Amino acid sequence: MNHVDQPNKPRCDRPANSASQVDVLAIGAHPDDAEIGCAGFLLKARARGLRTGILVLTQGEMGAFADRETRIAEAHAAAEILQVDAFEMLDLPDAGLELNRENTLRVTEVLKRLRPQMVLTPYYDDPHPDHAVVGPLYRRAAYLATRPTLFPEHAPLFPQPRHLMFPVSFHASGRPTFVIDISDVYHIKQEALQAHSSQYAPILFAVEIAARYYGMIILAAHGEGFISESTLPLSSDLSIL
Repeated sequence: MNHVDQPNKPRCDRPANSASQVDVLAIGAHPDDAEIGCAGFLLKARARGLRTGILVLTQGEMGAFADRETRIAEAHAAAEILQVDAFEMLDLPDAGLELNRENTLRVTEVLKRLRPQMVLTPYYDDPHPDHAVVGPLYRRAAYLATRPTLFPEHAPLFPQPRHLMFPVSFHASGRPTFVIDISDVYHIKQEALQAHSSQYAPILFAVEIAARYYGMIILAAHGEGFISESTLPLSSDLSIL
């Protein structure tokens, strides 16, 4: 992704729940996963004119601090703050997310419909089993999305999206492949996190420490770290998308 010259680009007026095609799609197990791990990336991508989206696989009903309806409302509020072009929430079981065919097909349909060029998921080496399964679930769904006989109303998704992983539980984050400077959009990331008011106090401290740690690696105030298990090509203008 290129350096962002205009981080404060005016927000678009597209509704956050519009089911439009996107360039960058963040997939989280829970309503606040994308905001914790990659909100800055989404904001920087949007400032470059890329279309962004968030897919939440569960509705957070097993959280200790709020019920299902509260978590859903908070997720929609955060998506509005991030001004994503597409926001979708499935109803897979919280604290029971499994790598099976039924769940894979649910994600496959979304991939074929939204057609992202890049997908961001939680890092698989995570103590929360829901976080750990999202990456493998996405990889299986991305392969099935290339099959023309599945959801034939949508064209096969090819080439497969580039895949980056972000830490959610920072004490098991792995060494980042690269870090992106989010200093200029960190205040918006904080605003999106605050929209998850039922979860805000428990996660704010960890997110701040992680952002400063990743920023320190690249001599910036705040950063987000990402892991890639495959080689990422650079375009002629030194971007990855």
